[in-house]
Amino acid sequence: MQHSKIINGIDIGSSKVTTIVGQYFEAEDRFNIIAVAPVPSLGFRKSQIINLEQAVETITKSVESAERMAGIQIKDAYISIAASHIQSLNSKGVVAVASPNGEIVAADVDRVIEAAKAVTMPAGKEIIHIIPRVYTVDGQEGIVDPIGMNGVRLEVETNIIVASTSALKNLEKCLDEVGIEISGLAYSGIATATTALTETERELGVALVDIGGTVTSITIFSESSPCFASVLPVGATNVTNDLAIGLRFSLDDAEKIKTKLGKYVENKNFEDEVELSHFGVESEQHKISLQTAVNGIIKPRLEEIFSLIDDEINKSGYKALIPAGIVLTGGGAQTVMVKEICSSIIPLPLRIASPPKIGGLVDEILNPGYTSSIGLLMYGFHQEKKGKISTTRSKSKVKVGTLFGRFKDLIEPLLP
Repeated sequence: MQHSKIINGIDIGSSKVTTIVGQYFEAEDRFNIIAVAPVPSLGFRKSQIINLEQAVETITKSVESAERMAGIQIKDAYISIAASHIQSLNSKGVVAVASPNGEIVAADVDRVIEAAKAVTMPAGKEIIHIIPRVYTVDGQEGIVDPIGMNGVRLEVETNIIVASTSALKNLEKCLDEVGIEISGLAYSGIATATTALTETERELGVALVDIGGTVTSITIFSESSPCFASVLPVGATNVTNDLAIGLRFSLDDAEKIKTKLGKYVENKNFEDEVELSHFGVESEQHKISLQTAVNGIIKPRLEEIFSLIDDEINKSGYKALIPAGIVLTGGGAQTVMVKEICSSIIPLPLRIASPPKIGGLVDEILNPGYTSSIGLLMYGFHQEKKGKISTTRSKSKVKVGTLFGRFKDLIEPLLP
């Protein structure tokens, strides 16, 4: 029997909870997705639990659906989150090299990273990621990996991502009731970057913007490492709500219209009125005005969302350090005119990212709405392969280390 490794992920999105299962065949260096099970995120609001019982039912439904599809029992999984309680801090650590001969070893690196954690934490927050960005040895800056080098003084610049302690405890309790052991916890922006960004973009400097249903995460990378993370409490559902109110439809019908408008507008070039049957909507109105739906409703809301994103990037202080521009992903990146409106508000290079073509059940998920789910799976695969899982609180925390330097080498062999 061919030796393989099963990796599970549960992506706690703002509009859906997705359980995804991957199988890695070591001998062939081949990765297949064998199950994907998205379920509407009842019991959650803006990716935070508001009803524990409903949240347990939602995750259980998603996990059981994935188990039936994959033909396995899921006992553990990597978990990704993106909620407004996520914050980012930058910190420095300094230690003296312990070895008498001055050679830097892994223990010195661990100590300097630990020293960087000595920061004033916001109330009710705890660290979920501490990511070394760059090291300095005796004043020599820009060192990526200091192990084996000689020196007296070792410094590190890190990016620390923190989350609400109470929100994490509620999530852990929820998964415990489902019977899922947490293999690792990841901020969604870190996981999504594994499949959404290229090595060049991370090196030059880029802002990864993931527009979900009710939240939008912004993660800025510079010199191959994250340096800023923020989650805004707005998303594509705001557009759906505006359409429902403006056109006087149900939320379900408004969502159908929103998701199909992009292709229809592209093909029909803004005809004044369109039959609702084209969108799978039955109504006494029979027709809607594309000008009203797109220019009158969707455009103003998207302009507001991108203005908030631009303000957040400006507040980060890194806008001048992202020459690679904006990479958009998430379900909201499929909204009609999103590229044009983003470019008009944020005058930077722009690209919309979809997941890479990995083998298996991928036909229906090769769109921006599943970039974070597939990114979580690849994040888990990276952690398993490199064996760098560690726990900062109980068994659920992951110390990322230098994650991003080898993502290109990791993913390229898996592409067909």
